[in-house]
Amino acid sequence: MAKARTRPRSGGQALAEFALVLPIFLLIFFAIVQFGVLLAAHIGLTNAVREVARYGSTVPTTDGSPMASVDAYLTDTALPGYVATYSASNVSATAVSYCRYQDTSGAYSVRLTVSVTYDHPLFVPLVNIIIDRLDGASDGAFTLRTSEAMRVENPPLGSPPPLPDCPPVAP
Repeated sequence: MAKARTRPRSGGQALAEFALVLPIFLLIFFAIVQFGVLLAAHIGLTNAVREVARYGSTVPTTDGSPMASVDAYLTDTALPGYVATYSASNVSATAVSYCRYQDTSGAYSVRLTVSVTYDHPLFVPLVNIIIDRLDGASDGAFTLRTSEAMRVENPPLGSPPPLPDCPPVAP
């Protein structure tokens, strides 16, 4: 009787290939998760700043007096409501400012600008080491920045209000 030919077993080879590919796959997977969380936080931050700018633009002013209430609305209501992983200690800078500009008809208007810088913590091991230096600082967080500017709903002003001039808007 002829001896049947047997195929060499390759089970050990597949296990070795899997052991080589798994760490790379997991690193890519967890990087996608970390970037997804960062993107969600940036979208929430942008929405919060836009809501605060919209809120502040509905309060007529010629001297920037509602600045404190707009800043309080930003830090106490909007940011905690929109950023899922919000922590007040991670807000590195907020700015609420008013300025004046002259439109094409010669009337003066007031512009409100709201800006936030938020240091979002990086929590995925190994991925945080790679991502941490992308924003220029090695602090265990990724810096997210956003700002929004809106015209305050004042009636057109014939004389310039006592506010600084607005910087030119880039096209």
